[in-house]
Amino acid sequence: MTSLNTVPGYKALVAARCTSSVALWLDFTLIFSLLAYHWHADAITIGVSSALYGLPGLVLGPFLGWLADRRNPVAMLAFSYLARGVTSILLMVAPDLNVFVLLVLIKGIANLGAMPAEQILIRSMLSKEQLVSNASVMTAVDQLTKICAPLAAAGMTGLYRPAAGLWLSAALAMVGIFCLPALRWAALSRTRPAVSARPKWHYGPFLQLVRENRRFRQAFVCVLWLSAILGLYDPQLSLFLKEEGMPAAAFGMIVSCTAGGALTGALSFRTLHRRYGCHLPSAGLVAFGLTVLLPGGLAAGGVAIPLPLWLALWMANGCAYGLTAMSFGVTLQQESPAEAIGSNSAAARSAQLGALVLGPLLGASMQRLLGIPLVFVLSGSLAVMGGAVMLWRTQGEKDLVAGQAGSAEYP
Repeated sequence: MTSLNTVPGYKALVAARCTSSVALWLDFTLIFSLLAYHWHADAITIGVSSALYGLPGLVLGPFLGWLADRRNPVAMLAFSYLARGVTSILLMVAPDLNVFVLLVLIKGIANLGAMPAEQILIRSMLSKEQLVSNASVMTAVDQLTKICAPLAAAGMTGLYRPAAGLWLSAALAMVGIFCLPALRWAALSRTRPAVSARPKWHYGPFLQLVRENRRFRQAFVCVLWLSAILGLYDPQLSLFLKEEGMPAAAFGMIVSCTAGGALTGALSFRTLHRRYGCHLPSAGLVAFGLTVLLPGGLAAGGVAIPLPLWLALWMANGCAYGLTAMSFGVTLQQESPAEAIGSNSAAARSAQLGALVLGPLLGASMQRLLGIPLVFVLSGSLAVMGGAVMLWRTQGEKDLVAGQAGSAEYP
């Protein structure tokens, strides 16, 4: 297998992804810091801003994925980075809160074009075997920036003022643009779709893939279930920690442990994927559920949970989440038709966002009825059961295929 380092343009793609990821986390941290500390926004305004920042992916994501399949992905990346940089500057000079919230919506739209364009370039540049190694590299980049970028935002806020970090975000967007000329060959070498007519519905190619491709369907069900379960319990984690008497710093420590676990998963993914293959997303979902079920069960039983156990559980939680998500990413790249990779990746992301939006609403209703510990018990149980069912189905279909092969060999 050819090393990723020898693939022309791959280092430039990783550099662009790194600058993009850092800018994304800087923006997220700084936007909500500014809302709280500079604009003194109330809870409703912050909630509306959060929805406006995330909902464009749910509504416009599939369309931009379809557009990326039919346009030059490098040009689309350049446009996305430029829009990010411009909106960062405009956010810094916004004259009032209403304009700031409108710019948050525009920032959310500007973020959308990068992901499907990157997926198209990755598919154009790498072989199916290299996609597994690429998933490890890109996840490691994302998790490292998830740790470092908020720290950089906090440092700039402390040394200067909250808006100062937006200069860095704008500069990083320009750095990303400078990485793109090295990727032009990949865009020129990719095969354009034979049919350029706009489909009646942008989810069409994605739903066809779900119906017709068993391996993709299994991985997608696992990652969608994972997103829904995360939405159920995650918004209540800080309150759960408070109820259990954990110090205020515990939440930040757990977030760091989650990122550390995801890094561990990224480093081990290539080996685990080679060994377990199609079973890995289901097994990751089961492990993820156990890390949520255990603290909920202990708390419901009145057992005190020491902080080291919390940290260990959430490191395992991040690892399991990462393994399932990376497995789906590789399956998407390997099983999706090349001419629809942008549409399918954006549609899958849109479906996950929908689960993440609806999950907290259902979780809050459950919390009022059952209490936080039982929400964690139920969430973890649903994840374990869902993963177990998918493991059983995957193994059953594998045995069926093997049996059919044996019957063909020995009639």
